[in-house]
Amino acid sequence: MATHFPESRWRRYLRNEIAAANSKRVYVGTENGGLFRSVDGGDTWSANISSSILPGHTITRIESHPKDAKLLYVAVANFGHPHVFRSKDGGDTWEDVDKGQLPDVPHHVVMIRPDDLNKVYAGNDAGVFVLDTATGGWNNLTKNLPNAMVIDLVYHLKEATLFAATYGRSIWRLNMK
Repeated sequence: MATHFPESRWRRYLRNEIAAANSKRVYVGTENGGLFRSVDGGDTWSANISSSILPGHTITRIESHPKDAKLLYVAVANFGHPHVFRSKDGGDTWEDVDKGQLPDVPHHVVMIRPDDLNKVYAGNDAGVFVLDTATGGWNNLTKNLPNAMVIDLVYHLKEATLFAATYGRSIWRLNMK
């Protein structure tokens, strides 16, 4: 059932993503784990599509695939559960891609590398990790990053450099060449 989403009332509680592959497809996550989808640019909204797979905690980031608006990743905060999830059908079904390989700490960001769409990066309270979607395995990229919360990730395509913004410890960079 499509409903009107009261955006102005809930704005401070939301994480949103407008799909690069289809700007009519918009996803919104909430502090209490709710996830909503619009396929008409925000005129109408789905009921909660988070399902029982997502843990019902703060959705901290939603990232859609640059070429497939129905393929998306979600990062979730809090403790005691997986933290990175994937949907291949626009949020109708979800799978845990964390699979116990990532630290049990709040995750703040998930990002698909624009020049290698099989690499998905996650930033959390313990560092930076990368998922190889072909193998399903995560690798720790933290290296010399100080012990700090990673709150955002940006990939600079021309320089092939990953930048990690931390809470209180500045910016860290890793050359990916």
